[in-house]
Amino acid sequence: LGYRYLNLDDCWAKGRRADGTVFADSATFPSESLQELANYVHSKGMLFGTYTDRGTATCGGRPGAAGFEELDARTYAAWGIDYLKEDSCYAKDVPDIAFAQYAKMRDALNATGRPILFSLCGWHDYYAPKGASLGNSWRIGPDDTNWPGVLKNIDIMAGLEKYAGPGGWNDPCLLLSRTWQGVERVTTLQSRAQFSMWAVLAAPLLISGSVVDMTAENFATYSNKEVIAVNQDPLGVQGSRISGGPM
Repeated sequence: LGYRYLNLDDCWAKGRRADGTVFADSATFPSESLQELANYVHSKGMLFGTYTDRGTATCGGRPGAAGFEELDARTYAAWGIDYLKEDSCYAKDVPDIAFAQYAKMRDALNATGRPILFSLCGWHDYYAPKGASLGNSWRIGPDDTNWPGVLKNIDIMAGLEKYAGPGGWNDPCLLLSRTWQGVERVTTLQSRAQFSMWAVLAAPLLISGSVVDMTAENFATYSNKEVIAVNQDPLGVQGSRISGGPM
């Protein structure tokens, strides 16, 4: 179907060693490394992604990357990481400061020599004009934890199409489905509408939900090859709003 990445989000890290090296929580990762998990994901023919934050801590209170960009990038490359999401908690919400911090991680990842997709998570549309110079995708709005959040990000995407294209994408946040706790954040129809809109918007298709407890309806939505083909059109043209107004 084209889904390539299995991404591990926040709360995997526990702390930093005396030399500053970040290590994983041994309660979940006995080796205090993500390398074994990355190796397993790779053995299944997929790529592995993980999470950090440009601030002093992650949104979940785990170690942030501020001041440790080069060391963290080398650690992620050594572990076999293929995708890195960098959030913006515990960091100044000032464009020039954010751009400089993201540039540090961009340069650090590039210096490793390992291809690592870099996903910026800054929650503002001011990333769009600058995004392609900093990473491969950039969040343009808030977390879409419910249907109103989905509609808000669709509205924000209108007018940003000129900044997106192959290698760099506007990111309106995650595709919502049933969580691992069984919580339905949107209806089946809303989930299908979101998937269709994300395809037209050439947005990253990142499923936020349990893949082991997915409803048959959600599975049918996310495995629709014709809709996926629209999203994966090699021209990479983001759909534009040609009439109407805010949703």
